[in-house]
Amino acid sequence: MITKWKPEAVRAAALAELQANAEIVGKFVETEARRRLDAITQPDNKRAINYRKFLSKYILTYTVEKTAKAIVIRVGLRSHYGKTKGHRGFFIETGSTTAPAHPYLRPAVFDNGSEIVALLGGR
Repeated sequence: MITKWKPEAVRAAALAELQANAEIVGKFVETEARRRLDAITQPDNKRAINYRKFLSKYILTYTVEKTAKAIVIRVGLRSHYGKTKGHRGFFIETGSTTAPAHPYLRPAVFDNGSEIVALLGGR
């Protein structure tokens, strides 16, 4: 609790609380994205099902980074995992000429905007 006005102390306390709340938001959005990724059923061949399970279990993650002017929450798929380096899951999210899009990251954020704002505010 701050009893005397010291701008740097107030700023540091506010940033610490915002960063803690950002961790909660990151986990919330990651969980929502994982739920949506696991709910995708097409294509239903064994290889595609195993690939989506792999992405959901091992690659989907979030990070919270404090920079000089911002606190950045990133939710998504790690691109440099294991031997292969690439944009895993990109075509699941956006689709291609041969496969329809199955968005799971963007709806996890856009469909939960009020919950994310409430969590950032500490509710």
